[in-house]
Amino acid sequence: PGGESPTLGVWPGLEERPETVHVVRDWLAKLGLVAAGRGFTTVPASLVTAVPEGVRVLPVRGGPREQRRLLLARLPGPARDPVVQLAQALRTSALAP
Repeated sequence: PGGESPTLGVWPGLEERPETVHVVRDWLAKLGLVAAGRGFTTVPASLVTAVPEGVRVLPVRGGPREQRRLLLARLPGPARDPVVQLAQALRTSALAP
């Protein structure tokens, strides 16, 4: 913990290092902590509609772009066409500016 992870910690490139009191890996739990007045978090665009009432989403401008690791889980064996297509769509989306 301690805000050093660029994927789950404080915004990358932030000069200040706030005290980390809660470490949560689930997005809805993070949003719940924000709604309870216990912290702040970044929010992926796909979850903006799930933000609890009273929580504001603000655009972040400037600074380094946040990077996230995305994994695709599937059954073992040769990948079926829909899996291959989904993986390609995710790669394309992740690499888009």
